[in-house]
Amino acid sequence: MASPRDVVKLAVRRGLSAIAITDHNEVIGAQEVLEEVRRLGVDLIVIPGEEVKTAQGDIIGLFISERIPKGMDASETVDRIKEQGGLVVIPHPFDRKMRGALGSAVLDILGKIDYIEVMNGRTPSWNNRKAEEFARRYGIPGLGGSDAHWPREIGKVRTLVSRLDEGKIEPIKVEGNGWPPMIFGVLYSSVAKVSKVF
Repeated sequence: MASPRDVVKLAVRRGLSAIAITDHNEVIGAQEVLEEVRRLGVDLIVIPGEEVKTAQGDIIGLFISERIPKGMDASETVDRIKEQGGLVVIPHPFDRKMRGALGSAVLDILGKIDYIEVMNGRTPSWNNRKAEEFARRYGIPGLGGSDAHWPREIGKVRTLVSRLDEGKIEPIKVEGNGWPPMIFGVLYSSVAKVSKVF
C-alpha cells in the first residue's frame, strides 16, 4: 500500500539496484513506478511485470508491458507472457496457504518456465525449501521475491544477479528472510484488503 514515489525511495534507501513490480492482475503499477524513477532521476532498474491469477494458480510475467487477463488456463497465460517477450516465473509454487499456489499444475507447463521463486518473503521456510528442491531437480533457475504488500516488506528478499539486461536475468544467489512471519503477512494482507474497501 505504498505510492510509486515511496516504492522508489524505499528501494533506493535499501540499496536495491533493481526492483520487479508485479501487481496482481495489473501492469499499471509497474508503469507508474517506472515513471517515478524517471521523474526523480534515480539509478534504479524497474522490471515491469504482473502476477496473473490463472485457473490453476498464480504465474508472474516479467518484462511485459501489456496486461494479461486473469482466469485463463496456465498454459495460455504462459504463452501470452512469451508473446510479449516476457519471462515466466512461478511464485510460491507449493505454499498451500497461498490461494494462488500452482502446486502440481506446475508440471503441465514445465518446459515453458524460466524461473521458480525459491524464496518468497511471505511463505514459510519449508515451502520455500520445497520450491528450491523442485527447481534444482528440474534444472530451473531460482529467484527470490519479497512479495511486498506493504512498504516495510520491500527488499526483504533479494536476488543477486550477474546479468540483468534486455529481458535476461542470470541469478547468482537469493538471500533474505521471511519476516514478518507468515501469520503477520496474512494479517497485513487482510488489513490491506479491508483498507481498500474504505
